Amino acid sequence: MGEPIDWFPGSGARGGFQTHDLPPRLDTRPCSGFTTNVNVVLFGYPGTGKTTLFRLLTGAGPGAEARGDGRKEPNVRARALPDAKLDAIAGLYPEKKKVPVVAEFTDLAGTSFGEVKDAAFFDRLRKADGLVHVVRGFRDDSRPHPKGKVNPAGDIRFMEEELVLADLAMAHARFERLDKDLKKMRDPEAEKERDFLARLAAFLGEGKSLRVFPFSAAEDKLVRSFAFLSLKPLLHMVNVDEKDVAGADAPAVGNALTFCGSIECEILELAEDEKDAFRAEFGLAEPGAAKFFKALPRFLDVLFFYTVGKDEVRAWPLRKGASAVTAAGAIHSDIEKGFIRAEVIAWDELLRRGSVQKARDAGAVRLEGKEYLVRNGDVVYFRFAQ
Repeated sequence: MGEPIDWFPGSGARGGFQTHDLPPRLDTRPCSGFTTNVNVVLFGYPGTGKTTLFRLLTGAGPGAEARGDGRKEPNVRARALPDAKLDAIAGLYPEKKKVPVVAEFTDLAGTSFGEVKDAAFFDRLRKADGLVHVVRGFRDDSRPHPKGKVNPAGDIRFMEEELVLADLAMAHARFERLDKDLKKMRDPEAEKERDFLARLAAFLGEGKSLRVFPFSAAEDKLVRSFAFLSLKPLLHMVNVDEKDVAGADAPAVGNALTFCGSIECEILELAEDEKDAFRAEFGLAEPGAAKFFKALPRFLDVLFFYTVGKDEVRAWPLRKGASAVTAAGAIHSDIEKGFIRAEVIAWDELLRRGSVQKARDAGAVRLEGKEYLVRNGDVVYFRFAQ
């Protein structure tokens, strides 16, 4: 049976996954802005199942090989995000093209414990909209854990500490450059940035993630330009043993989910009419990929709004709390600059009315200004001056 597994930070669980063992959800601040796609990077220590999860999330075949050698280019693959709202809206307009949000997944080579220092590795993490840390939660005597014991809780803590240390190194480097320049020439704005970085470095030096730093509104805008890793949305995906599959189907809590790579990869190779029976045999009520995509909006702190154009029905990703004028800019800068107002209707109300025109005729379409906070599922038409 092996030694009991310590599942998540602060847990007392042994030998199985429990929902209350997950860490509390970490609020995530906006980092890089979205375009029409989202960029998610899978990373972690060697032998955790990163490439297995990559295959499950993207449908990549066996040709997607594990990247154990950091000199190899990572696996990269895009797929459309499942979107029932878009499917329903597009159903009203069968003659129009349906354009979903696309997620690009990057599967990075495993990095050894204590050696998350490679510049190219960090560069890929910093460009991501969200980070997925793949964690080993399974035993395999043929592949011993580098630390001698399977310990998801310890691996999660250690990786989060490494991300904080990476941010600390970047804050120190930027601070030193600014300090050196300021000795040659005074610059009030650079002085503010230097002092801000000094506060961040002190905070990071205490081992604290920047997710819990008390930013002012002005600082929140400034900090986004640095792409600090401990500010990125972070989700831990724990690859569990087959015997823990039933527990792995427990509802997601916090910023961690589970999957069983060994079983789910077998299912991936089956014919569609055989998959449900195989899942039932192993007690796998919901595959890891389905759980991941269901959790994606909360993980990335994102909502989806929709547009119905002349030729297409399209979904757009947007940070929660963004205004109508920001949503307009996500489509095109000219629409943002010339913004007059937005015509808005909730997606389910549109379905009840049957079309945007019928909704307008019934007075069900609202006129909103620049400061309107876009809601998940809004269907929006922007009026703007050209």
